[in-house]
Amino acid sequence: MSKLFIFAVGGTGARVLRSLTMLLAAGVRIPNCDQVVPVLIDPDTQNGDVTRTVALLKRYARIHEALYGDGQKEKTGFFSQPMNTLAHLNTSGGGEELRDSFVYDFGGISQPFRDYLKYNDLSVETQGLVDLLFTQDSLAANLDVGFRGSPNVGSVVLNAVVQSKEMRYLAQSLQDGDRAFFISSIFGGTGAAGFPLLVKNLRDANSPLAHPEIRRRLKAGALVMLPYFKLQDPSADEKSAGQDFIDSNTFVTKTKTALSYYADNLQGLEAMYYLGDQPGQPLANHPGRAEQRNQAHLLELLGALAVPHFMEVPDNQLDGNQPLYHEYGLKADTTDIDFGQLPTEMRQEVARPLIQLHYFARYFLKHTPDDAKAPYYEAGDLTAQLRNNRALRELTDFFGDYNEWLRELGVNQRRYTAIRADEVDFNKMVSDKTVETGIFSKGITPGFFRDELTKAVGKATLSNPTENEALRWVVKAFEEATGEILDKKLQYS
Repeated sequence: MSKLFIFAVGGTGARVLRSLTMLLAAGVRIPNCDQVVPVLIDPDTQNGDVTRTVALLKRYARIHEALYGDGQKEKTGFFSQPMNTLAHLNTSGGGEELRDSFVYDFGGISQPFRDYLKYNDLSVETQGLVDLLFTQDSLAANLDVGFRGSPNVGSVVLNAVVQSKEMRYLAQSLQDGDRAFFISSIFGGTGAAGFPLLVKNLRDANSPLAHPEIRRRLKAGALVMLPYFKLQDPSADEKSAGQDFIDSNTFVTKTKTALSYYADNLQGLEAMYYLGDQPGQPLANHPGRAEQRNQAHLLELLGALAVPHFMEVPDNQLDGNQPLYHEYGLKADTTDIDFGQLPTEMRQEVARPLIQLHYFARYFLKHTPDDAKAPYYEAGDLTAQLRNNRALRELTDFFGDYNEWLRELGVNQRRYTAIRADEVDFNKMVSDKTVETGIFSKGITPGFFRDELTKAVGKATLSNPTENEALRWVVKAFEEATGEILDKKLQYS
């Protein structure tokens, strides 16, 4: 079974992975991949971007298992892409056991960088060298909030990652046909530092990691996020109070420096994807912990699409000696981005499943509770199921996460408006596809949707189902109904 290991490094990596999870929930499948194994890497264990994405990944994995576990045949459709943690790969791992987590375990780094280096134990000459390489602020910075836009600090700390039990476990599980994909920013600290280190050490035939020949043949790609947002400058009072802030005025300079380093030193990748944009309104300046919880951005959704794009490229077209370089451009420089702005092939891959997911989420949350007398509702005994079924509550919570993500995409200067987050009329939810209504048709009404659900269910009724069986019944009904609705009313392909 071919696996795709996704290394999401830093807060930007976590946010792109959040958007990718929404695509997978909609039924977008990653080609030539039997299992996705995400690994989030950030020493700031309280980082809001990371903790939110981890919670989403766990919820997705539980819903997938409920739908497709118990020997159920996997297929296309909502939540159909298998996703698991490293701990579930069932390798010997050299006798080591891993936490069942999507996050790399840094072991709770909580000391200042100075103490991490054991500065006071160094020789006078070495201390002088350290003082030349790092500012006093960097040496005093506490590592439990990450690297605060300082890749030189991150490159030292993240060297420990490659000797970790997680990396040994991953290398032990590698098989021919597996691939790796790295997601990071180039203008921060954790991503800019961690990404090239991970690539170098995963490829290094002289490292103690298992399967050096498989690691050499492993096809690897990367998404590098160039600056696409900026942060508020701290006030004079905040500066005088000694609070920690990130200076986003240095993002472009850091990007140029990193690109220069990549050009001369980065090897071991078959494909590189670059994305960036002019920043909009400055975001709140939170260097780490729970407060670093940025709103979803269009570029993170576009960046997530690099993953299936990379996976559909055949092995014989990927050559590490001549990497493929990809950039992405919209059809027009506009602030509102709908499906019509996407290339035709991408529109076909993502528009239909995203619309179906939105219709599913909107009807399930807003209209299903009022359908107590509908034939489909009675056939599924949904009064009891919606009240008691934990698997359906998990689905409800996921749709809450989805609604939050969709609303966030619509508030940036570059707005994703393909699906109108707060539109209550199904006929107007897709911005570039308004359903025609008139004397003989009201288009997609709740009543029409209800009838399609009843047709999808047919004579299939539930009788003493397990929680998972009831979830499958509901998801299958909505999958078929939303597909019919699109074919009859939107014809969106």
